[in-house]
Amino acid sequence: MRITLLTLSTLFLSTRLFAQKIELSIQANSGLFHYSGNGAASTSFINEGETDKQDYTNNPYGNKNGFSYGGDVQAQYISKSGFIAGLQAGYEVLRSKVDISDYDPITFILFTGINTPAALQIPVKGQTFLQDQDIDINPYVGYRLSLKKIKIDIMPGVDVGFNVDSYDKGSATGTDGTIYKVDYKMPKSPTDVRLRLGLAATCKRFGLTASFAHGLTNFASNLDVNAGGTTTPAPNVHSELIRFGISYRIF
Repeated sequence: MRITLLTLSTLFLSTRLFAQKIELSIQANSGLFHYSGNGAASTSFINEGETDKQDYTNNPYGNKNGFSYGGDVQAQYISKSGFIAGLQAGYEVLRSKVDISDYDPITFILFTGINTPAALQIPVKGQTFLQDQDIDINPYVGYRLSLKKIKIDIMPGVDVGFNVDSYDKGSATGTDGTIYKVDYKMPKSPTDVRLRLGLAATCKRFGLTASFAHGLTNFASNLDVNAGGTTTPAPNVHSELIRFGISYRIF
């Protein structure tokens, strides 16, 4: 009986000591996301497809910020000296924006039995958004500064975004009031690897978070030969993401 009590007491104390070194939190964030590089566009146009669901943005990789949001779970180890090693995993919706200046319809002309496409641009105004749904993994190391009741964590690391779905969405309006909508399911985006610097300020169980991530993955391979307005694929398109959020520490 004494041995059992001693064993249980030892396990309890060990668990308590271990729990003091491990923190588990949940987080919700919003942010601004866009693409950079000489293949990203501020203005593009909509190409008409064979059906309404096949209309698409010629170059969907917009260099204008779109509203993004997500949530994640974070587990991190804190040493007595303040060293941090941790991992975040979560789900995000990332949206970039591009302005639309024209709509390109396709008119089929019967010529010697062959349907020949002819394009005539229609001036329009609007925006489309490239919307990616990603599972994001963020391993990091860092350091904790303790300032009275506030703890500040500095967390450099790496983002790895695994794409689940990618959509080209938006609309533009012509001078006659006609609305041209885009709701096009795109091929999955490549896995996006980003360098990330995160900061967190916590008081008791609640905290504020912020981070900046710079993409290393080149999305230019996803552009068709004319998407960048040239006869060759755009040489560089990479992601940029600023996040702001709140967190709650479970233990």
